[in-house]
Amino acid sequence: MFLWRYLFILLGVMPIAAFAQSSNGTEQSYILLGLALIIGGACLSWVVQKVGFPSVLGELSLGMLIAVLGHYQLGFWSDLISNQSIQLLAEIGSILLLFEIGLESKLGELVSIGRHGVVTAIIGIILPFTLGTWLVAEYIFGSQDIKLNLFLGATLAATSTGISVRVFKDLGILRNPACQIVLAASIIDDILGLIILAFVSGLVIAGKMDFISVGHILLNVSIFFVLALVVARKVTPRIIGWILKISDEEAMVVGILISFCLLWAWFAQAIGLAAIIGAFVAGLILDEVIFRNTKQPFWHSNLVKISNNSENEYTKHVIQEQILAEHQHNRLIELVKPLNYVFVPIFFVYAGMQVDLVQVANWQTLQAGFWLSLVAIAGKAGCGIFLPKTVNRWIVGFGMVPRGEIGLIFALTGRQLGVFNESIFAAVLLMVVVTSVITPFALQFIVKRGLR
Repeated sequence: MFLWRYLFILLGVMPIAAFAQSSNGTEQSYILLGLALIIGGACLSWVVQKVGFPSVLGELSLGMLIAVLGHYQLGFWSDLISNQSIQLLAEIGSILLLFEIGLESKLGELVSIGRHGVVTAIIGIILPFTLGTWLVAEYIFGSQDIKLNLFLGATLAATSTGISVRVFKDLGILRNPACQIVLAASIIDDILGLIILAFVSGLVIAGKMDFISVGHILLNVSIFFVLALVVARKVTPRIIGWILKISDEEAMVVGILISFCLLWAWFAQAIGLAAIIGAFVAGLILDEVIFRNTKQPFWHSNLVKISNNSENEYTKHVIQEQILAEHQHNRLIELVKPLNYVFVPIFFVYAGMQVDLVQVANWQTLQAGFWLSLVAIAGKAGCGIFLPKTVNRWIVGFGMVPRGEIGLIFALTGRQLGVFNESIFAAVLLMVVVTSVITPFALQFIVKRGLR
């Protein structure tokens, strides 16, 4: 209670005091102060995480608190909520987040995914998408707008298994067949879900839905993914190899990564798709093998020397097969993460800032959020229906339930394109929070009770 009271004073009083001291109160000054408080306040996510809830909940809560302050015209928060610079930084945060997810999702791993992972992923897309476009749209929101219906379906089809993976690790069951199916299915889910988002976003941007428009968007999506996953994967290593001849320092590697990410985000946007689609595909294209011969950090070189000089075989094995191999596998992700630590919280806080609780905190919105959450849980929980009895279907189903950051990105995209109004966006945001919070408790219950 004391922490929240202190935060309210910090967010409410500091901006007013700052303006009292400043006679000009320029836009640049309040943006800098706002960013300092947003990024600093987002550290609350660590507190929330320690309590046992997803970290994104702390950032969303901070954003909604700022929206309340803006509603009552305290300080500059009302101006900050609609500020284009903050919106741009939030968009960069979403782009970098999808880039990191793309780096984590290796195309080569798709080849090794068994039929159980493929079937689970396909059902996990089709079932919630169908429920979203029909049941949710018609009976919860009473919508006859095909664009809204499709966007609701796309948002419900999203999956974010980061929360589930953390629970699997905490419970020590990460190598369980059911958990491995969840990890495999999530890769396919990301790709299929973003293809659906690309198609639906294209329809909304086009502003009409006829055979010519649909065909044009499908052609754009097909060309984009063919260029990205076939042509670019062949050409990219050569281009990056030429650039690395100039310098193989770590700074050059980071520059290449971010430039490549933003280039593909621009390319996706240029042909009428969402920028996050391009960022995700950029992450899929890049491979750590391309950068294997670049200059490593000093600690890496020291460990190599220790390994080479050590006469203990176990020490050599631990250093070479675990520490160095793990570093090489995750090196690109580790280079991007420091930027994500700054920009991604801005995105989550900004998403929360778009929900004015004073206006949308009514029974109708809460009821819509409740039914939406129920359908979202049911849609994913049933994706393991065709798995053999030797696999725990409940672990697979609830492992796919969280919408997390992916669902949030889908929802905010719908908000920015004007598909979701404030009430629908608030209900969708509630669904994202509920599915993310309920998953850890559900998985722990299933594992402890041995439910199948």
